[in-house]
Amino acid sequence: MRTNPLIVVAVVIGGGGFAARHANAPGAPTASCNVRGVWRATRATVNGRPVTTITEVKVVTKDHFMWVQQENRRDTLPLKTFRDTTRAYSDAGGYGTYKLSGNKYVERIELFPDPSFVGKEWPATCHTTRNEWIHSYISPDRTDSTGRTRRDTVVEYMARVE
Repeated sequence: MRTNPLIVVAVVIGGGGFAARHANAPGAPTASCNVRGVWRATRATVNGRPVTTITEVKVVTKDHFMWVQQENRRDTLPLKTFRDTTRAYSDAGGYGTYKLSGNKYVERIELFPDPSFVGKEWPATCHTTRNEWIHSYISPDRTDSTGRTRRDTVVEYMARVE
């Protein structure tokens, strides 16, 4: 028995629409996070403690991401120490590619303030709703200014800008 190619195409096209409409049905595979867009951090925690000192924006395209951040209230910092001045006049950011599979989101760093992170992958989990992205990860090991090795658990909550 021969199968009509038009019927196969109709079933594939129609079935794709059905699968998309019923992706959240019981037993259906988990849909990927919808991370493409422009996002602004609304809050974050590091090791369970709130971080309130920075403003961050992240832009995600089909295969790439970039983020920029700066200190909040930079115009009110006292500028009494070198650290105060650095905080007031420094911005940070990064850039690279990413892969997404279900709720597994992995960034591969290509540009970063700390050159030792270039080429590293940062695995994360993500959950998105229409206008919110919850991005959580454990940072790669790094040495802090005291010489201790650190590894932080970070959770970022971002709101869709567009």
